[in-house]
Amino acid sequence: MNKVVIYFLKKYIFSPKKEWLRFDSIFMVIGIIISVATLTVALSIFEGYETVLKNTILGVNSHIYIFNSVEENLSKSDILQLSEFLSSQPEVENSAPVIVTQAMASNGNRIKGAIIRGINWRMENQPTSYKKYIFQGNYELKNKYDIAIGYKLAKELGLEIGDTFKLIYPMSSKITPMGIKSKQEEFKIVGLYKSGMYEYDSKYVFLNLDTASEFSSFEDEYTMIEVKLKQEHIERADFLAYKWEMNFDFEYQVSSWIDFNSNLFALLKVEKWVIFIILSFLVLIASFNVVSSVSTSIIEKRKELGILKAYGASNKMLQKIFIGKTLIISLIAVSLGQIIGVLIAEFLSWQTFFILKGDVYFLEKINVNFSLLSWLVILCTSILIVFVASIVPLKNIARLHITDILRNT
Repeated sequence: MNKVVIYFLKKYIFSPKKEWLRFDSIFMVIGIIISVATLTVALSIFEGYETVLKNTILGVNSHIYIFNSVEENLSKSDILQLSEFLSSQPEVENSAPVIVTQAMASNGNRIKGAIIRGINWRMENQPTSYKKYIFQGNYELKNKYDIAIGYKLAKELGLEIGDTFKLIYPMSSKITPMGIKSKQEEFKIVGLYKSGMYEYDSKYVFLNLDTASEFSSFEDEYTMIEVKLKQEHIERADFLAYKWEMNFDFEYQVSSWIDFNSNLFALLKVEKWVIFIILSFLVLIASFNVVSSVSTSIIEKRKELGILKAYGASNKMLQKIFIGKTLIISLIAVSLGQIIGVLIAEFLSWQTFFILKGDVYFLEKINVNFSLLSWLVILCTSILIVFVASIVPLKNIARLHITDILRNT
């Protein structure tokens, strides 16, 4: 960069007159800060929502599910065959058979639909994060009629730790002289389950695998086998599911978490970048102040510009000075806007007076996550918009004639 340009940029920053503290410059900075902060808050919340939703789904559910290819459950021989195969796969961390079925949870006059998950809670490393999500009580289902229940479901039924309630299983109904009677058992709550996702916390109940088998009349049968992959292979779950299905010659149906949730995450990504594009117009609107500020500065410094032109300064050199001044102050404004935006987003994640509706948004808490990529995208986009805006009024410099300027001074 030309030494003359560098000299004037230093003078602009360190001059005792503090030219950058003029009203139009401050107004320009405030506009950029507000628009960039708004954009940062929106992207932070969207990324946080996407990240937490994904982590919750992968914590509550396994990465791959293996079912029978026909409308039947897996037998013990199927489980042995599958377990032997999975233990030989380098991508697999662990696996376990589970029983999943629907039932009705009843406490007095209150009845709610529930999803029974029969699990082997004694496993040290389970395919799901069951133990992690038991936030109150005990995850151990030592006794036959011990049960862990989603805290939302417990709240809706008016239940607490130590209370008992009935599970009704309509699939095992019997015809009696009094009519059709559904199978029902009374269970004791030993733990409350909280994943942070409404869909699970309002429906899931966890039983010992043997108890679930007996209650649902699954004699030596299992709904599916859940598979947990090693961290580096999670995003390849759909490929592995297809590969294993081919290996079994379609004897079993193999599905991945991506199969069930790909549309949801694809939609979130599209919405995130649509929001980014829309809110980028706030930066564009703020850049109008840049045009105004640069235009005003050119008019106020007509005399100095004429003198510099008389000494041989080119239009290009003078334009570089104004662009440099604008980019310096804009870079500071954009960075401040990003920092303020992150702080506002963090505050929104800490506050408790505004809670999301879990039945609508899946999650009840605002979560924040801000990646380096998002930071750079906002920074580069904002600076580019400001740069383009600063170029527009610089054409006026070429229209300044030395003789006219000096004649009027």
